[in-house]
Amino acid sequence: MKINLGSGGKPLEGYLNVDCNPGAPKVEIVWNLDDYPWPFDDNSVDEIFMDQCLEHLCDHNRAMKEIYRILKKGGTANISVPHFTWQFAFHDPTHKHFYGYNTFFYYARECGYFDFKFSSCKVKIVFGKRLSVWNIILEPLFNLAPNVYEQSPLRMFPALTVDAELVK
Repeated sequence: MKINLGSGGKPLEGYLNVDCNPGAPKVEIVWNLDDYPWPFDDNSVDEIFMDQCLEHLCDHNRAMKEIYRILKKGGTANISVPHFTWQFAFHDPTHKHFYGYNTFFYYARECGYFDFKFSSCKVKIVFGKRLSVWNIILEPLFNLAPNVYEQSPLRMFPALTVDAELVK
């Protein structure tokens, strides 16, 4: 089973689309992701797609634990959230959390915060290329040294999203 959590106006073919808005297109399960547990059995999901949703939830750590719970061993979660340098990360009053390059690595290592741990994590910083042609060059360079990018004045070139792939 593949699920698209917080599908909103972007339903995906071949996925079970889940959203709290019953009027969203092609939603098969209407569910508020701030209500736990989610309506899926333990170890029942092969793949999770979550695009621009996690930052809206009250407790993103609890949501990550729930993602871990429902994924099968070897299952993947592909999550995209706004990068903290993107102006709209702060403009949207419904955003409750902000993310940097290292955020998702906490869920895949022994950090003492969580009682679950993904087996692997890959992260990429994505830059909007529609209006800023220079980002086509900057994105691969900044992903070679993402911590240098985030901890220096290079942040004046705002990133759009943090995209993570976590494997249970």
